[in-house]
Amino acid sequence: MSLTTAKRFTIAEYHRMAELGFFKEDDRVELIKGEIFYIVAKDTPHSVCETRLER
Repeated sequence: MSLTTAKRFTIAEYHRMAELGFFKEDDRVELIKGEIFYIVAKDTPHSVCETRLER
C-alpha cells in the first residue's frame, strides 16, 4: 500500500504559476498553507446569512 501526499506550493511557485497563465484573469484562487483553493463567489443567501450573523 502506498500513500501519496499533495504538493505544497510556495508563494514564489504560486506567483510564477500566475505569471505563466495557469489561472484565468477572473479566477478567484487563494494559496492557503501551500494548497491552492478556488474561492466561491458570495451570492445573495451567503450575504444574508453573513449580515444576520454580524447582528
